[in-house]
Amino acid sequence: MKKIHNVLTGILGVVLSIVMSGCSIQDGSSVYMNYGTGLGDDMQYNNELYGLNCSNDIEGADPGCFYVSEEEDEKYGGYYYMYKSGSTSDEGVSLVGDFYEENEILHIAYRCYRSKDLYSWELAGAMEDGYSLVVDKQDWCRTCFWAPEVIRNEADGKYYMYFSASADQNWGVSEMSSSNNQFDRLYLGVAVSDTPTGPFDILYDTDPATDKRIPTINFMTGCGTEYNWAAIDVSPFFDDDGELYLYFNKHTDDHYDAMMGVWGMKMKSMTEPDYATVSYLAAPGKVTASNTPGNIEETSSEGEYFDSSESQINEAPFMFKHKDKYYLTYASNGYGQVGYSVHQAVSDEPLSGFKKLSMEQGNPVLNGSLHGYMNGTAHHALVRNGDDLWIVYHRHNSTTAFELGWDRSICADRVNFVTNSDGLDVLTANGPSMALQWLPERVSGYQNLAKTAKISVSNGEGVEYLTDEVLPFYTVTQDRVMSTEKNDVTITLTWDEPVSVSSVMVYDAYDVYKAFSKVAKLEFKLAEKPDWAKQEYDYAVIEDIQLPDRYWDADTEKYIQCSPAVAEFDPIKITELKITINEEDRLIMEDKLGEKVTALNLSEIVVLGGAD
Repeated sequence: MKKIHNVLTGILGVVLSIVMSGCSIQDGSSVYMNYGTGLGDDMQYNNELYGLNCSNDIEGADPGCFYVSEEEDEKYGGYYYMYKSGSTSDEGVSLVGDFYEENEILHIAYRCYRSKDLYSWELAGAMEDGYSLVVDKQDWCRTCFWAPEVIRNEADGKYYMYFSASADQNWGVSEMSSSNNQFDRLYLGVAVSDTPTGPFDILYDTDPATDKRIPTINFMTGCGTEYNWAAIDVSPFFDDDGELYLYFNKHTDDHYDAMMGVWGMKMKSMTEPDYATVSYLAAPGKVTASNTPGNIEETSSEGEYFDSSESQINEAPFMFKHKDKYYLTYASNGYGQVGYSVHQAVSDEPLSGFKKLSMEQGNPVLNGSLHGYMNGTAHHALVRNGDDLWIVYHRHNSTTAFELGWDRSICADRVNFVTNSDGLDVLTANGPSMALQWLPERVSGYQNLAKTAKISVSNGEGVEYLTDEVLPFYTVTQDRVMSTEKNDVTITLTWDEPVSVSSVMVYDAYDVYKAFSKVAKLEFKLAEKPDWAKQEYDYAVIEDIQLPDRYWDADTEKYIQCSPAVAEFDPIKITELKITINEEDRLIMEDKLGEKVTALNLSEIVVLGGAD
């Protein structure tokens, strides 16, 4: 697969600033290893170990993403598939050629990408330019091809795409809007394919009066409204019992703006809604929302929800289930706002009782504007692969509020469940990150061996948080750090049996006033002689592991929170690792900040190894 990022091949590369050769400096019973810092000045990195949200390579918005395993699909499995908004119609492109004419194809929509690691993507859609959806001349949809999501139906092995689009103003069907406002003509659509790459064919009903194709989902007819009830951002969810639900956003239109927010309904089949279950789940600025199921013109909401990023919009829902709880994640604020962010509401039921969490209890899940270096981090999908859960989302290419707009790019970060002070498990993201992150184990083949080690510290508290894989970006996680106010600190990891190690990542503090400038020493207790060593040694040592310069901006004096000092090297087998950070290396931060640094916080330690 073509790597979109500029990367190295293998563990050791040819770029000296990233990874040095396997030579060593001998010193009695210890051997001083050369190493790489993981990230070069030219943004090169080893994408067999790490991922990095660093560029605008995949531009686009509203990513729908899911993982297909090889067990599910022998031919197409082993990849993440991602789809983004847009069509040849929206881009003003006319399809020309015999193929399109002979097959009466009017438009193609939704570019499809695939990836092994969520960072290096390649076009995979079956149609020209990677598009995946075919729009025939007889189909009802014409513009506003937004926010596709795809799900695999285990029962028939087919892939179903759910999307929103606007119908032609002059479609001429009595139960479809003919308003000159294209938002009044927004509908939800369904398409099907035998493969995740398409081409997806739009499924439709037929209007008996005109014999024209009409959407399979129409709230005007299904719920008996006088006008069309515009909806977008549809997201499918299979519950544990196999029941299918759809979640969507009520879009602005000329008649029903008071009902804007997140809604859901149960499906009778992959294409047929149970309109009697249509339910109001999240209202902008309110803690809870409800209605009589099936009645979409009378709603209620309670409790003022105070959050600077809530605004007047709740959209882009995604449902996730964990320990019998339903987690409704949604985009808060508008897509063009700096504070466009991901929030969560939790319930015991899939279609009622959702309550938004406070900042102390778990919101936001993801918000770049809180951290100052990334904006508009929202419309998203949660993707599980093995034990790893990730959030795929878009961000604005610009960090300047006055330049925000359509130009957006795709990012990904790890997501964890943590227990809040109420005893509830809640979602929280390790980001948005702009520093190296370790890849999912099922992607890289490298295990985070820190989780299997016995760990202790020479002084300080919170040692248990050093290996929980949680980076403390938010209020609910801010105390999940190892902290010490004393001088030098040494963290010791030990294993009962030898482990093969290739990289160590020591994640700095979220709070710049509690950060280190470098790691003074890594000391490995060797279990056997490395292949490159000329003799037996007891220990291998690496010294002065610097943070890459790009993690500190001297002009703006902004710091990329929770960034790692990284050492990457040829595999060695060890039984113990000691990590030392000296007080003098912490105090270097005082010169940069001009203020006293009184404590040290460490966010996480990752030790990658185990692969051949």
